[in-house]
Amino acid sequence: MAPVDDVLLHEEADDVRVERLATRLRDDGVLRNPPAAVSLPGGGFVILDGANRTSALAALGARVIPLQVVDYDNVRLDVWSHFLLDSGTVPARLQAQGIPLRPRGRGVEMVPERASPACYIAAGDDIYEVDVTGRLAAMLAAIVATYKGTMRIYRVPGSGVGRGLGEQAARLAREYGTAGTLVAFPMLEKDEILAIARQDEKLPTGVTRHVIAGRALRVDVPVDILTSEGPLDAKDAWLSDFVRGKLLDNRVRYYPEATFLFDE
Repeated sequence: MAPVDDVLLHEEADDVRVERLATRLRDDGVLRNPPAAVSLPGGGFVILDGANRTSALAALGARVIPLQVVDYDNVRLDVWSHFLLDSGTVPARLQAQGIPLRPRGRGVEMVPERASPACYIAAGDDIYEVDVTGRLAAMLAAIVATYKGTMRIYRVPGSGVGRGLGEQAARLAREYGTAGTLVAFPMLEKDEILAIARQDEKLPTGVTRHVIAGRALRVDVPVDILTSEGPLDAKDAWLSDFVRGKLLDNRVRYYPEATFLFDE
């Protein structure tokens, strides 16, 4: 259990999803999947997975957040790309907002390992490169803001170094049954994630991807425990007893296999 004021986000929360989650948490009365976090030297935590859940709990007045605290050295940091069911309007939207982009030849369509340029865009037969101007988090947030809320965003694996963006976009068009625009973001470093968590500007939601082995899901922590008054050590003790009870009831299972869930 962590005091809500000790929890930092490295990415923006999605206001629409936060409102929907807050309603669901209030109606269900339980938090199914605790956010995953890493502890900071000197105190505090950075959420790796669960920005919307954390924000929804805060909106409900939670005093503490149950966290699955993991060792960052054992977490694989990856990146998502955004596949948009769009006819190719994204480049024009970026230009209208004054975001610079440059055409790139299809023979040099590699996704960068590092955070320069800000992103690549595959729209139809055209490939564009967007340069970083200012802080990276603010730049990426401005890029995503040009299409967020006006078109459906599908997160797709984005660590496609060595594979052309045109090829990726064509494969996704076959899978989804329609052509679209692919926005491919760069891979960040873990120290960059921790630094961004301390900044006012956050990354847009759905860019970083933390692959965490042994993820704790469907824990079902009662929300009233999180919103009620009481000392932190008492709530920590309650959580320990709660988890121990699930173990004794033989209700905890570990699945090491990679899994697809069809009820999310």
